[in-house]
Amino acid sequence: MTTSTPTIWFFLGYPFEAAGMISALFGCVSARFWIGAGEIARREHRWILDAPVSSMTLAVAAGLVISLHPEPLSALLYGGGVGILGEGVFKLAEQRIDKLKAVMGLGDKPAE
Repeated sequence: MTTSTPTIWFFLGYPFEAAGMISALFGCVSARFWIGAGEIARREHRWILDAPVSSMTLAVAAGLVISLHPEPLSALLYGGGVGILGEGVFKLAEQRIDKLKAVMGLGDKPAE
């Protein structure tokens, strides 16, 4: 009996399973397409307006796969979830930076 081993790819020296990455990116692209298709007001310029958000969500989905090494089904759900978050990814990043500033004492000081 032979056993199969997952295909391992590398990105900037970080190993990850190919199936998990493909699943996550497919889930993310599918979610972004589904959300964008429902935006009637932005339909004409949808790809131009959504390109930065979709790029960021794809990068976050890829980062999750590289860091967590999930199974393909979990990776698909992570990718879809991040794709649905969309612009929320930027808001989460902004909150994280604000917390870091507060911890380091670099927050905005009130005017006196």
